[in-house]
Amino acid sequence: SSYAFARALRDVPIVLAELEPAASALPLAFRETPSGWEVVALLGLSPATRGIFVTPSGTWRGTYVPSALRAYPFVADDSGADGQATLMIDEASDLITDDPGDEPFFDDAAQPSEALAQVITFFRPRTASQIETRRAATALAEAGILTAWTPSHGMSAEDAAGYWSVDQAALAALSGDALAALWPSGALRLAQSQLVSLHHLGWIARFAASGAQPAQPRPNAPTGDIASFLSALSDAQAAELDQ
Repeated sequence: SSYAFARALRDVPIVLAELEPAASALPLAFRETPSGWEVVALLGLSPATRGIFVTPSGTWRGTYVPSALRAYPFVADDSGADGQATLMIDEASDLITDDPGDEPFFDDAAQPSEALAQVITFFRPRTASQIETRRAATALAEAGILTAWTPSHGMSAEDAAGYWSVDQAALAALSGDALAALWPSGALRLAQSQLVSLHHLGWIARFAASGAQPAQPRPNAPTGDIASFLSALSDAQAAELDQ
């Protein structure tokens, strides 16, 4: 029920299953990681604009909430060599307790509790889409149409460091065969969505120039109970399955 934790985030990974709604609400960028290329939604253009998507009460300001934020404090790590994803949890989230009266992770038979099983069910299709996203982004990089992000809209070179964008001229110069090769992986869909998403940079910059201040974190901001969390997961999963 609170997105206060997202105020400090610079970006958040998104997957192909949520590409269109994410691109319609947030600027997207590419980033190279040890696990490969990923797509992220920028949550601010600089430290001065970070946190603008969260109100002082913890409400999300945007028209779409990336699924990775809805799943907090859980994340699925698929970087292991065996190809199996591992469910991780942010131990600094203040959402983990030793109180036996709280929602357990496991039942008496050491099996995932009903609540945790629902979390796992949510992450399975998202993790599969994450792998597809990495494959599509890698295809764009290998085609030579990703370029280092050019600072704009008040961004400094440091703000832009590590981010990449589609080079529209390089994309337009690709041969028909090269374009056809990018189609099956969803790479062309990803490239076009990323270019469209760049139009959000303007309003974020105008928001900052207007003098509006990013919301400041509140200590012990409410985060809701397990029912609210599972409801958010359900909404996120429904949005992805609709794509």
